[in-house]
Amino acid sequence: MSAQTLYLSILASSMTLTESPNPAALASVELVTQYAFDSNVVAKVVAVDEKTFAPSEDPLNNLVFKISFSDKIDGSVLTELKGRLYTGGGVEALEEQHADDFSYITGKLDFYGALDSNYDFFESVNTSYSANDAAAIMTALDAMGALNELGAFRTKEVELAVPASTVTDLTPKEIKNALLDMRDRPRYLVCCEVASLPNIEALAEVMGKINCHVLLDIGNITDWQSAVALTETLSINDHRFWVFWNPNKSRPSTATTVLARKKWRPCVGDYLAQLLIRNAASNAAGIPPIYRPIAGYDFPVSFRDMEKISGLTLDEEAQNALASAGVNVVINERFEGGDRFIYGDALTQYNSKTSALRLINSSEIETYTANVVIGITKKHLLKGMSSFIKDATSECERFLDACVVDDSGKGLLVRSSELGGRYYALSITPRADDPFSKADIKFSRRPQGCARQAFLETTVTK
Repeated sequence: MSAQTLYLSILASSMTLTESPNPAALASVELVTQYAFDSNVVAKVVAVDEKTFAPSEDPLNNLVFKISFSDKIDGSVLTELKGRLYTGGGVEALEEQHADDFSYITGKLDFYGALDSNYDFFESVNTSYSANDAAAIMTALDAMGALNELGAFRTKEVELAVPASTVTDLTPKEIKNALLDMRDRPRYLVCCEVASLPNIEALAEVMGKINCHVLLDIGNITDWQSAVALTETLSINDHRFWVFWNPNKSRPSTATTVLARKKWRPCVGDYLAQLLIRNAASNAAGIPPIYRPIAGYDFPVSFRDMEKISGLTLDEEAQNALASAGVNVVINERFEGGDRFIYGDALTQYNSKTSALRLINSSEIETYTANVVIGITKKHLLKGMSSFIKDATSECERFLDACVVDDSGKGLLVRSSELGGRYYALSITPRADDPFSKADIKFSRRPQGCARQAFLETTVTK
């Protein structure tokens, strides 16, 4: 989507917030953002007269504006700006005319977005007014009920409807390029939309290029046959692609009464949250506990008052078909201490009956260790060949030694019979056809698996 520009205009008898400038404005605030607004956003404007000295060339420097963008349904604040107006020219004019007074510059609304941070809600803010209109602006703010005295008990404000943004969906190519151009490489890509197969294919292409994972929620499907058929239609045979289905409904998380209706909601948001919380619990060596999949008893789905969609039966036939298709279903499971809604499996879309890569935690271990080895290797490139091999091998081995399973069963890599009982095998050697500038890296390891099934053999003896 392209940037949206909003214009807050202070007129002689009113205040407006529009998508085009108002030539009759006594003062204006131009706000440029890459975010989109729906029709449920309001802006609340408050002006406080601090009664401080204001120079003649900037007579409204004593006025502090606070502009809050809020959700008009629940009142939550989306973003907030606080500062003073300037006579025009933006932050460039401020830097040129007040280069020795940084506090003056930072006190202006124009300073928002000036540092070009990735987390700026507004890309730029430009204020303007004429010093000759200062008295008229004060009178207008007072008349419309936006002007407050410093320390006033009751705050007067003007509430304005924010124009809804016109949003144009990105093309698959734009999605792919936006993700590939990110400075911070994503580890997880999450999608809750299955209507556009080209978009899913674009995510899969990004997944292949940067070696990350795609988490797909197949949506509000009311029967398991359709869930299986849809997943098989995707036909993405890759261990980095995971599919989820939540055949349940629940009340909103903010519900305060049982009268709140139960509705379906996607589960990948909850899954991703638990995934990131788990990853944050890294050990002293900085290794996250990705050997533990987000599934089973220890990771319940915490939606409020969950219940299965009416008419749906997930019997043995259904669960076997879903597992065969690699669909991870949110199910209600009975345990000794009671029942819980859990992620009932930890399967990837890799089509194999015996490979470790059909398991989510093994898949994560594979991509994580590969990405770290690649990152270490890149760090040592453009050194002398002997130094590169020695330094890269040494650092990679230190990292991999920290990944092996300890006596308590915690760790990413286990002993492999194919590797002679070793946890991993790594070699970095000059390439035979060009030993001066190229090197080959060969890396083998056995990741931890996941206990999906257990078979009980029980006897009664005398």
